[in-house]
Amino acid sequence: FMHTLFASQKELTSLSTLKNEDRKKMIRKLLGLEKIDFVEKAQVEKSRELKREIDAFAEVLLGEEDIKLKQEQIKGSVAAKEAFTKEVLSKSEELEHIKNREQQIKKELEIFAKTKEQKQRVFSELELLKNSKSLEILNQVKLSAELHELEHKQEELKKLSPIKTEYLALQERLKEQEKLKEFHLKKDGILKEQVQLTEQWKKSKADIYALEKACENYNEFLLNAKSLETSIAVLQDTISSKHTIENELRAEIAAEQKQIDITNAKIAKLHELGSESACPTCTRPLIEEYDSVINSLVGAVNETYQKKIYEYQKQLQNVVAQKAAFEVEAKVKEKEFSELINSIKVIESKLQDLKNAREYFVHVEQKGVKNKEELKELEQYGYDEKLHNSIKSSLPAIEAQYKHSLSLETELKRLVLVKADLENVTKKIEELKATCQNKETEFKLIIYDDVKHKHQLDEHESILKTVESKTALLNEIKVQIAKIEGEIKTVQNALDNNEIQLKKVQTKKDDLRDYEKIKTSLSEFKTRLNAKVAPRISSIASEMYSQITKGKYQHIEVSNDFDFFIYDDGKKYPIERFSGGEIDLANLVLRIAISKTLTELSGASSIGFLAFDEVFGSQDESRRMEILEAFHTIKEQYRQIFLISHEMEIKEMFERVVEL
Repeated sequence: FMHTLFASQKELTSLSTLKNEDRKKMIRKLLGLEKIDFVEKAQVEKSRELKREIDAFAEVLLGEEDIKLKQEQIKGSVAAKEAFTKEVLSKSEELEHIKNREQQIKKELEIFAKTKEQKQRVFSELELLKNSKSLEILNQVKLSAELHELEHKQEELKKLSPIKTEYLALQERLKEQEKLKEFHLKKDGILKEQVQLTEQWKKSKADIYALEKACENYNEFLLNAKSLETSIAVLQDTISSKHTIENELRAEIAAEQKQIDITNAKIAKLHELGSESACPTCTRPLIEEYDSVINSLVGAVNETYQKKIYEYQKQLQNVVAQKAAFEVEAKVKEKEFSELINSIKVIESKLQDLKNAREYFVHVEQKGVKNKEELKELEQYGYDEKLHNSIKSSLPAIEAQYKHSLSLETELKRLVLVKADLENVTKKIEELKATCQNKETEFKLIIYDDVKHKHQLDEHESILKTVESKTALLNEIKVQIAKIEGEIKTVQNALDNNEIQLKKVQTKKDDLRDYEKIKTSLSEFKTRLNAKVAPRISSIASEMYSQITKGKYQHIEVSNDFDFFIYDDGKKYPIERFSGGEIDLANLVLRIAISKTLTELSGASSIGFLAFDEVFGSQDESRRMEILEAFHTIKEQYRQIFLISHEMEIKEMFERVVEL
């Protein structure tokens, strides 16, 4: 738009002043030829990429000799595999025969092992029975000795029976003396406590008497406090009523004083206005009544308002005095009430103390009575300290013999158990003797040949080694077969992959040929398009340039690289050779020629408008007229042509003018 349809101020020569490469790129972009350049560039890049890929494939593809070598390698490997396979079949049959013999020997060994195991088991059971019998015999001897010892201790316990009876009797007597001693100590404690309780009872009784004396005036103080409280409440009500009357009187005085102020203001106003002033009540002119009105107002102030104020003030003094007297009386009674309340609180505290003292007094009395009852019960018990000590001293002499008898009793509890155990052991020994004889017979009946068993084991071990060696050999042959199969697969994969890569290379070669054909076609198309576009621009620009310059310059040439030349007297010169006005004019007609060529290429009927800003500045008057005539010549081809100019002398040449 900025290089064809619109030329802004001082930008008319931008086409010719651009560098050759920039101008070529810009005009090709205007004409839409850059799309072909983009396609051609992309095609060249793709061709290069295909060539690189084909070259890369050529490096990894196999040659004919390599292919023949690999095919021969596959044939040799197949033959070796078949030979190894036959050997595997032969070795497998031989190994199967040896394994059958190994299974037969294995079954015979299992029979030997079971027989040996059975004989060892019976032998172990026989040895276990013999050991058990020996242990039971030892246990029998031990139980017999223990039974004899327990019977001896039983005789000894019978001899100690009187000692035990005597010791138990002394223990009972000692317990009885301990209990009597306890009663004796309790009696002494109660007697001591009774002495303390007597003293507490006397003191508590004296405290109760003193507290009762201190609380005698409690009820009288309560009545006086109630009376004072009522009197104080009455005085407070009276003071409140007097205060209300005082406020009312002060309000009345203030109201009367306000009336005085209003009346004095009226009098002052009348003095100020004179006798011609209006009456403050009826608003008519006073004239003769002026003095009487003033006197009336002054009289109202002195006789009415002042008199009322005096009466109110007198009443106020009486009310204030009465209020003050009542307040003094109230303070006296409040002080008296406060002192009385403090006295009541003190007495109430003492009343609580009195209550506690009475409760404690009752507790002491009850405790004393209870102690007396206990002492009466304890009187029946007598304690002899000498007898108690005598019993205590006689106990250690027979205590050792008593403990020994207890020990014997504990041990003799096993006597019954030992007798029963001895009977069971004797019975068990007889049973074990019979079982041992049966096991010896069973052991002799089991026939086991240790030498033959060992020979079979050696033969089995030899066969296993043979199986192992032949299996290892067979596995080695199978590994060789697997290795050959892997090699065949690897070589075949290489051949298959080479075939796949050959197909890919051929596809890329076909694509490269197609791209080369496209490249040739694009080159031919560009040549034809340039041969059509550049001459058409030259034709349109030359016709207009010759007309505007009145035949001085016959031709403007646009080369295939879009360089601009002007013909002067039949000779071609670069556009930079000419003056500024001629260059501006050439740029003008070139812009118009490019825009018309654009229209023709796009297939449109015409371009909507052209716009030029200050294209007359570098031209003389005659050239301006020629340019305008040229615009008139081409106006039929454009719906609108906008010309922006500050040249006032040429505005009459415009069909329509908009001035700003």
